[in-house]
Amino acid sequence: MLEAPPIERVQSFVASNIVAGNPQFVAEENGRIVGWCDVTPGSAAVGMAHVGRLGMGVLTGYRGRKVGRRLINATVEKARMLGLEKIELGVFSSNEPAIALYRSLGFQEEGRKKRGRFVDGIYDDVILMALELKRPNPIPDPTPGSGPPPPRREAGYP
Repeated sequence: MLEAPPIERVQSFVASNIVAGNPQFVAEENGRIVGWCDVTPGSAAVGMAHVGRLGMGVLTGYRGRKVGRRLINATVEKARMLGLEKIELGVFSSNEPAIALYRSLGFQEEGRKKRGRFVDGIYDDVILMALELKRPNPIPDPTPGSGPPPPRREAGYP
C-alpha cells in the first residue's frame, strides 16, 4: 500500500477476522504494533474456501530481525490447523528481501503480473507465490486406457 488505510477500516478488518477465527497475529514491542500477518480464506461460494490469502507488514526498523518469519510461521501453522490447503500471496518483484523470506519458508512462484504496479513513473511486476499445505490428489489422465479399467457392470444394470 502507498499509505495506511483509515484506522476505522483496519479496526473493522481485524474485528471481522477475530469473529471469523481467521489466522491473524501481531508483533508488538512496548505496546506498539511493529508487525502483523493474517490469512483470509477464500469464498466457499466460488470454490475457494480451501485457499487463503496472506497479508503482512513489518515496520521498517524491525525488518531483518526475524519478526516477519515468526509472524508467518505462526499464521501458517494456524491456517494449517484450520484445514486450509494452500496459501497465496502477491509480492512486488522489487521487494527482494520479502521474496527471499517467502522462498525460504517454502513459497513458490506460480505466476507473474508483468507491470502490475505503476508508482512514480516506475513499473513493477507482481509475483504470485503460494505455499501448499496439503498436496492435492493427482488429476486423472483422460487418455483412454491410461488408468484402471472402469468397474464391471452386471447385465441389466446401468
